[in-house]
Amino acid sequence: MLMKSLYIKNFRQFKGEITVEFARDKEKNVTIILGDNTYGKTTLLQTFNWCLYDFVVFDKDSNPDMLLNLELASQMQYGSRDIVEIKIVLIHKNTEYTISRTQEYFWTEHKVRGEKSKATMSYKLLGSDGQTDIRDQYIDKMINEILPRNLSNFFFFDTERVRDVSNRQDVSESVKGLLGLTALDNAMKHLGSKTAKTTVLGKLYSSMDNEGNQKATEALERINSTQQRKAVIAEQLESLKTQITDYEAEKARLDHILAEGKSTASLQERSLTLERMISRETDALEQIYSKFVQEFNGGTMTFFAKPLMIRALGFMKDAKVDDKGIKDMTAQSIADIIKRGRCICGKELVEGSTEYETVLRELDFLPPQSIGTSIRNFKDKIATYDATNRNYFTNLKSRYEDILRTKTNIQEWQDEADEIKGKIEGKEDMKKYSLKLSDVKSRLKELNEKRERLIREDEGCNNDIERFQKVYDSLVAVSSKNKSIMTYIRYAEEILAWITKTYKEKESDIRERLEEKVNEIFGKIYHGHRRASINEKYNVTLLAMVGEKEIASGESEGLNRVKNFAFIAGLVELAKEKIIATAGENKMDLSSEPYPLVMDAPFSNADAIHTTNISKVLPEVAEQVIMFVMEKDWRYAEPVMAYRVGSQWVLDKKTDTYSILKRSDS
Repeated sequence: MLMKSLYIKNFRQFKGEITVEFARDKEKNVTIILGDNTYGKTTLLQTFNWCLYDFVVFDKDSNPDMLLNLELASQMQYGSRDIVEIKIVLIHKNTEYTISRTQEYFWTEHKVRGEKSKATMSYKLLGSDGQTDIRDQYIDKMINEILPRNLSNFFFFDTERVRDVSNRQDVSESVKGLLGLTALDNAMKHLGSKTAKTTVLGKLYSSMDNEGNQKATEALERINSTQQRKAVIAEQLESLKTQITDYEAEKARLDHILAEGKSTASLQERSLTLERMISRETDALEQIYSKFVQEFNGGTMTFFAKPLMIRALGFMKDAKVDDKGIKDMTAQSIADIIKRGRCICGKELVEGSTEYETVLRELDFLPPQSIGTSIRNFKDKIATYDATNRNYFTNLKSRYEDILRTKTNIQEWQDEADEIKGKIEGKEDMKKYSLKLSDVKSRLKELNEKRERLIREDEGCNNDIERFQKVYDSLVAVSSKNKSIMTYIRYAEEILAWITKTYKEKESDIRERLEEKVNEIFGKIYHGHRRASINEKYNVTLLAMVGEKEIASGESEGLNRVKNFAFIAGLVELAKEKIIATAGENKMDLSSEPYPLVMDAPFSNADAIHTTNISKVLPEVAEQVIMFVMEKDWRYAEPVMAYRVGSQWVLDKKTDTYSILKRSDS
C-alpha cells in the first residue's frame, strides 16, 4: 500500500480545497511537510484516520467532534449547509483505490450540527480506465484487508500522543495478516473441524449416514465434544506459555535486582535492628534517669550534711560530755513510773526507799537536767546517717555509670545507623523486591502445575478421540456412501494438517525474522548493548545481558521511543519482502505489500544524534515516508535526508483556526 494523494476540504484548520501529492519514487520516497506547533501537523495525520476508519484523536479541549473549519462554521446561518471531505488515493496490489469520506454540517437551533459521515470507495487496475464502485457494506471490510484498523497507529504514528505502540494489546492476528498469512488462516477456517457445521469437514461429517446407528452417533458426539475440549486446552496452553515466559522474565529481573542489592538488603536489615536497639535503650535510659532522680531526692539532705555531722562529733568528743542517761527515756516516762508505784523490774516504789530514789535520780540525766542523753541519741542518728550515706553514694554512682553506658550505646548505634543511611540513601528497598520474587515464584509454580495438568488432559483427549474414531469408522464404513465421504474427509484432514503445519512454521519464522529486523534497525539507531525480544502477542521487550542471563531492562522515554521506531520500521521492512512458505516439496507465495510510514513529529524530544540516525534509517526500510516535521527538528534531519525528499510542503498559519498548506520551493 502506497499513498498517492490526499485531498482535503474544510477539515479543521484547512479552509477550502487542497490536494497533496506524495513522493513514491524508490530513490526519492520521502514527503516532508514543515510546520510549527498548532500549525496543523496533527490535523493532517488525523485526516488519514478519519477517512479510512471514521475516528480522530484530538485533545478534549479542542472540540474534537467539530471537524468543519471554525471560520466557515461561524459564518453559517439558518438553512445554510457546508461539507467536510477527505479523499485518499492509494495503490495496493497493482490496484488504485479511491476512498472518500464526507460529513455535511448544517445550522439548526442556533448551533452548527454534523450529520453522520459517509464513505465511498472505488478501484481500478493500474493502467486501466474507469472506476468500479465498492458496495457500502463491504467498504470497511475492504479497508481492513488493506490495513487493519488496530494496526493503523503503527503506520499513522503520532509520536507525541502514542507512548508505546510495541507493548499494547494482542495484535498478533492483524500482524500475521499484514505479513501474508491471511490466505493460510482463511484456508484453515474454511476446512474447519467436525464441530463447525458450515465448514468443509463439518459438512462432510454431517452428511454421513448415521441413521439407525445410535452407537455411531454417540461416538461422533464424543469425538466432537473431545475436540472442542482440545481446542479449549490449546488456547489455555498458549496463554499459559505466554504467562510463564513473562513470569520467568520477571523472576530473572528480580533475581538480578536482589543479587545487585544483596549488600543493600543486609544494610537495611541492620538499620532496622539498630532502630529497635536504640528505641529499647532510650526507654531504659528514661527509667534510669527516673530512678536516679528518685534516689537523689531521697538522701540529699543527710549526704550533704555529712561534713557538719563529722565536725559536730569532733566537738562533742572534745567537750567530754557524760551521757549516762537511758536512751530515748523522757521525764514524762519517769513521772509515770513513780506515779504507778512499781518499777518496770517489778520492784515496788515507796517514797523514801532506795528504789524510789534511784528512779527519781534518772531525771538528772534527762533533758533539760542532762544533755548527755541527747548527745548519745544524736551520735546514734549520725551513725545511722553515715551507713545510709554510704549506700546513697554507691547507688548514685551506679546509676550514673548506667546513664553514661546507656548514652554511649545509643550514640554508637546512632552513628552506625547514620553511616548506613548514607550508604543506602537513594537505593531501592530490597524487601519489596524479595516479597515480589516470592509471589512470582509461587505464581510460576501454579502455572507450571496447571500446564502439566492440561498436557496430561490433552493426551487423554487424544486417546479418547482415537478410540472413538475407530468405533465410528467401523460402524459407518458399512455403506458405500459413507466410504466415499470418509475418503473426502481423509483428503480434507490431510490438507488441513499440511496447511496448519505450514502456518505454524511460517508464523514462527516470520516472528523470528521480524525480531531480527527490529534488532538490526534498533542497532542502527541506538548505540548500546540491548536486544529486542518479540513474544507471541508481538509485544516488544528490551533485554540487557547481566552476567550470563538476559533480563528485561528499564526503559527511559527516549529509549522507549527508539524501540517504537525500530519495531514499526521492522514491521514495514518485513511487509515489503517476498515470503515463501515451504512445506515438503511444495512452495506457497505469502508475499505481502510495502506500506508507508506517516509520522507526526517523529523527532519530538529526540536529541540530535537520534534524529540523525532515524533520518538515515527510515527512508531505507520504508518504501514511502510521509513526515510532518517542525523546522527546528528538520535542521538536524535535512543533511542526511534531503536527497531522499521527492515532495516538500509548508504549513502557513494565518489564524488560530486557519492554516494554508502549500508546496515548498526548496
